Amino acid sequence: MNLKVSKILKDIKTLKIQGAREVAKAGAEAIKLTALKSRAKTREDFVSELQEIGKKLSETRPTEPALRNAVTKILTQVSSYENFNRIKKFTENICNNYLNELQKALKDIGRIGSNQINTGETVLTHCHSHSVVEIFKEAKKHGKNFRVIVTETRPLNQGIITAKELLEIGIKVTFCVDAAIGWVMKEVDKVLVGCDAILADGSIVNKIGTFPMALIAERFAVPFFAAGGTYKFDPETVAGMTEPIEHRNPKEVISPRKLKNAEIINPAFDITPADYIRALITEKGIMKPELLRDFVE
Repeated sequence: MNLKVSKILKDIKTLKIQGAREVAKAGAEAIKLTALKSRAKTREDFVSELQEIGKKLSETRPTEPALRNAVTKILTQVSSYENFNRIKKFTENICNNYLNELQKALKDIGRIGSNQINTGETVLTHCHSHSVVEIFKEAKKHGKNFRVIVTETRPLNQGIITAKELLEIGIKVTFCVDAAIGWVMKEVDKVLVGCDAILADGSIVNKIGTFPMALIAERFAVPFFAAGGTYKFDPETVAGMTEPIEHRNPKEVISPRKLKNAEIINPAFDITPADYIRALITEKGIMKPELLRDFVE
């Protein structure tokens, strides 16, 4: 296996590459690199080599349908291409086109979502989402002044990434511990989070702590929005499959030596039911979460 591809696999697994969109991008890059470096002598061997990489990519993070969808979309097209002499170039083009689609989706989400941000508002967000940051950037670009409350997002503190990116462009930031969401919610005009997966019933899978944030927002009558591309929709949930929730190393939470004999759990995500979500902000528009499947099937 190509060393660069091995590094991509490792970086996805260890969260050096994080966020559904970035993981999907990395998957496309890994397939492209594998194709360009392939020494396969036949079309069948070439396709088999890419399928093996696709399998390894899909296994890196269980709760990332965007990555699985990227692998499936690219490999389906490559598998049907008959001209072995041009298959490397064809694969490169397919991967580049997919990367361009992801970039366009991000820009569209930013443009569409920025209309939901108003001057003078306080918005609460959780973890780090490229879609959410893009919405805030676009709103700021249009002269809107607002404040964003960012949670630290334990145990890996991805909220720090969000806070720094917003501060760099002049957005007012308040940073707080995850447990303060009930305290700050009385100041919040709306909640805006990203998502790693969108399920058939309109529920979203996002960083652990999103569901209690939605519950508290409901209690305070604060509208709760989620932003993400339709490529995060998990088609397997249409057939009744339950979205797998990744459980990460307990050492991310605390050294087991400090709590001998205690069970330490570290679920990476939770599921927020569609009933708590005012709307999904996608590249295809703003929609009720339970209607999204009609736009992707």
